[in-house]
Amino acid sequence: MTESLPSAASAEHLTGSLRRSGALGSGRVCNVVVENSRNTILSRIIRLRLTYDGAADEAPRSVVLKTGLPDRRGSGWNAGRQEVAFYAQVAAVKATDLVPRCFEAHWDAHQNGWHLLLEDLTDSHIIATAWPLPPTFEQCQVIMHARARFHAEWWDDPPPGHHGGNLARCCCRR
Repeated sequence: MTESLPSAASAEHLTGSLRRSGALGSGRVCNVVVENSRNTILSRIIRLRLTYDGAADEAPRSVVLKTGLPDRRGSGWNAGRQEVAFYAQVAAVKATDLVPRCFEAHWDAHQNGWHLLLEDLTDSHIIATAWPLPPTFEQCQVIMHARARFHAEWWDDPPPGHHGGNLARCCCRR
């Protein structure tokens, strides 16, 4: 059985999202192909290959659409809410190369549905290991270094919506 794609994967929706984010000018997405799709414990990750009509020289050739699992939609499960808030409120504020660019972060409280449209880092990054196996010690060092760099950006300036002290000091000095 093949699962249907979410409406956020349609050419029309992708065109609008990429335009609103400034990643696409006057061109439009004319074709969307699923490169691959996989479910994790909490979400569905779909890599989409995009083809454009018109001016789209700077537009991404592929994106990652991350959604909630279809069988958990409408239930009390709301695992994506915090991730959507992170990309919409925190990652969007600082210009950083430490997190993927987010073209759209959407949370629908009424239907308990969500999705993220993210920069595709497949060609430059790897999945360290298959769950539940842990990363190597060296991979853990790289991961922790990146996390420390991200938190350092907030050292004297807490992100929007964070109350009760500085995020970097709160998370890094435990």
